[in-house]
Amino acid sequence: MKIFKVVVFALLALNVVVFLWNAPQHEAFDQLGWVILLSTFLYETSALDKAYASPLEKYGLYAALAVGYGLAIFACYSYWSAGDTLGFLNSCTWLSVCAVLAYDVYAPGEYGGLEWRVRNGVKIALYAALVAYAATWAWRGFVSDGGLSGFLDFYDAALWIVCFAVIELNVFNFETSEEAPAAARVTAS
Repeated sequence: MKIFKVVVFALLALNVVVFLWNAPQHEAFDQLGWVILLSTFLYETSALDKAYASPLEKYGLYAALAVGYGLAIFACYSYWSAGDTLGFLNSCTWLSVCAVLAYDVYAPGEYGGLEWRVRNGVKIALYAALVAYAATWAWRGFVSDGGLSGFLDFYDAALWIVCFAVIELNVFNFETSEEAPAAARVTAS
């Protein structure tokens, strides 16, 4: 799994560089913001059963999240301003996925309960929308006259879906663990 994560982060770093050279500036900021957010989510979801080691760790993570969300929200607004409806919807959907993941981490609730089932239903709907956006970009890139831009958008969308699947696996493994205390990161902070 570690090799997989290294490969994925290398692909994401390459993604940021490609977007810096071939896309509007707000799309590059979008990439950078999401790399920061993904890094913090992976860090936090890999240690859900542990307390923060120090206030520096806790507030450093909060600062990274603030920068990542700031860049992602700026990009979301930029998609709206540029009239890129699909980019705007994609960005809003990813921000919604993050809200649900934050809820998973900080208020996990009872595994298998009604709240858990509703939350997972919401996540399924959000990920289905993301797959639909990726399919739209694939169609534009392969069938329509989207060229490199359409393909790049599809590749980017598919890569991010894979990345967040890893985070979801971390959360799922924590939820199903018999030793998992309810909301360990929050209560230990």
